[in-house]
Amino acid sequence: MGVRRKRVGKAGQPPTVLVVEPRAEDLERTRLLLGEAGFRVVPLTRFDAAMPLFEVIRPDLVLLAAQSPDYAAVQVARRLRQASRGTVPVFYLVDPHDMEAYRYCLEKGQCVDIVSRGCSEAELSMKLHAQLKLKAAVLRAAAGEESGTALALHDPVTGLYNRAFLLSLIGLEVRRAERYGGTFSVVAAEVGGYGAFRKEFGRGMAERLLVYSAVVLGQTVREADAVARVGDSEFALLLPGTPAESVAEVMARVSARFEAARFQVEGRVVRTALELGAVSFPDAVGTPTQLLAAALQELRRTREFRRTVGGPTRLSV
Repeated sequence: MGVRRKRVGKAGQPPTVLVVEPRAEDLERTRLLLGEAGFRVVPLTRFDAAMPLFEVIRPDLVLLAAQSPDYAAVQVARRLRQASRGTVPVFYLVDPHDMEAYRYCLEKGQCVDIVSRGCSEAELSMKLHAQLKLKAAVLRAAAGEESGTALALHDPVTGLYNRAFLLSLIGLEVRRAERYGGTFSVVAAEVGGYGAFRKEFGRGMAERLLVYSAVVLGQTVREADAVARVGDSEFALLLPGTPAESVAEVMARVSARFEAARFQVEGRVVRTALELGAVSFPDAVGTPTQLLAAALQELRRTREFRRTVGGPTRLSV
């Protein structure tokens, strides 16, 4: 039995977690685990009852058991995210050795985060509370409670978070990980050939390309992730709870999404491409500024390597 940590959710009450798990034994195990961690648990064995119950109780978090062959959790996650407009964190519960379910959720799971069913109380509690704290920090800042104005948090061109606010979010993740354990990753991304594109088509069209790229990035990452513009043509992603071994799959998904995307300029289709680099805590440590700089450095190393091997990356029109 772990140490019970008292946390509060809405109206001073413990955070409410809706757990949908068809297997009774696993449901009871998860319920006890969350109860010991200080959560109020609403257990459910039927996926078809998840939406009606969600509308009634409006939980702070949702855990959905994901397993073959039908993966009903994925369909429910889509509906929950639409109903809550992304304001309620959703997680998949996956057996630690079920790699098929893990890959399915990663590739087709609506960018919803994954939690191992076999994790300890401390690890599960840390993951859930980290999402609640990150969500609360973003909401407070967006309301102007911490910065004086919500406009100070956003890049004026793309509407994404700006560099300063992303650094503050990274700082929150560093403190959380140092105190409770766990990991997170920072991914840097740059639109390939942006300088040449701007020179040929002008500033206005180049800014439209940045907005387009920001939209594609926002549609690709999970709701728990944060996306920011950190340079002229550079973006960065904060991936809470994402270890180094999972970053390659995230980057592959982002790259594939950009390769499939199309941006029209004067009746011609532009294929966008990204250069990517990443670092993960605790493999990389330092201040938020140092971690972001390290991710950008990895991006530049990747870019130079590709130029040496296969020529420079550019936008094709």
